[in-house]
This record gives sequence, C-alpha cells and structure tokens, in this order.
Amino acid sequence: MKIKLENCEIMNIAGPGGETYVGGSQEWYEDRWHKMSGCGPVAASNLIWCLTLRNGSKEQYLELMREMYTFVKPGIRGVNTSGIFTDGILRYASKAGLQLNPQVLEIPKNPCERPDIGRVSDFIKSALWSNAPVAFLNLSNGTLENLENWHWVTIISLDDEAGLVDISDHAKTLEIDIYEWLRTTRLGGALVYLAGA
Repeated sequence: MKIKLENCEIMNIAGPGGETYVGGSQEWYEDRWHKMSGCGPVAASNLIWCLTLRNGSKEQYLELMREMYTFVKPGIRGVNTSGIFTDGILRYASKAGLQLNPQVLEIPKNPCERPDIGRVSDFIKSALWSNAPVAFLNLSNGTLENLENWHWVTIISLDDEAGLVDISDHAKTLEIDIYEWLRTTRLGGALVYLAGA
C-alpha cells in the first residue's frame, strides 16, 4: 500500500516561470560553500515549509532556506548527525514561536544494531499519516545508484510492501528503495520528522 502526504501540494514551490518544484535545492544558495553543504538546511526548510503550509513562491522559500542555514548550520563535515539537525530546527522554532517535538529514528553504522524493516516502515508511515514529510540522512548510499552519499533528502511517500519511497532531492522527485538502503548502507544515517509539542 502506498502512503503519502495527505496534501501533496504542501511540498510544492512555485517557480518564477510557472514551473513547480517539489521541495528546495541546495543549488539555489548563492554562496559556493552553501551550495556544497546545504542539503541539511534544505531538508529542514522542507519540513518547516510543510508544517506551516507555505505552498508559496520560490522567493518565499529562498527566504526560509537562507534563514534556516543560520540555525541548521553545517560544519566541516556538513550536518552529519540528527542532533545537529534537530537542535537547529528547535532553535529556529523557538524564534518563530513554533512548538515542535522532533521524532528521530537512528540508523546505526553497525548492521546488528539497526532497526528492522518493520520499524523503519512504521516510523515513516506515522509521519506521513500525520501529514509530515521525513528528513532522511544518508551517510552511505550502499548499493543505491540514484542516491548521493553524505546527503539529506526528504521522504514524501512510502510503498510499504515494496519498500519504495519518493524523495524530494534538488527540487525534484526521485524513487529509491529504502529497504535496500537499510540492508546495504555502510555508515547508516537517521530519519526525522516534526510532530507538534
């Protein structure tokens, strides 16, 4: 069964030429380092954009994206932990007057310590059923060829039988096999969504 955001349009961003983007892209940052390291702030922006039902223009999204970079701020290794990600979002939420309760599922490097497929599926479904997209930190893409290493993307749907998720990456939608990733990633990662306080 495919589970998706109840209102899929909340991920949409209206481009200046009439195009529609699905989530943002780190390539939209002006600064070269921001373009290279900005996937975490963009994933955070996607979550906040949906939470506040922005569904607005690219320029409005860019304002959020630039501001988010100052809260979810990449270090020399980027935003490489869920803690850096959620701490930044909570600082942003405090400033914006939002009451948030980040939900996190860690995917450890050691395969023996990882949650099983059922737990990963249930976590993503819980988010999508509450109309919340899921930020996905992938430190190693394993055998997936259409997913970048050391990268945050945003999950917007799940086929829980096939293990296929639609993700927003670079303002486009891609389909990846999250179960294959779980089996083959060498470094793990994390899943995060935002629930109300």
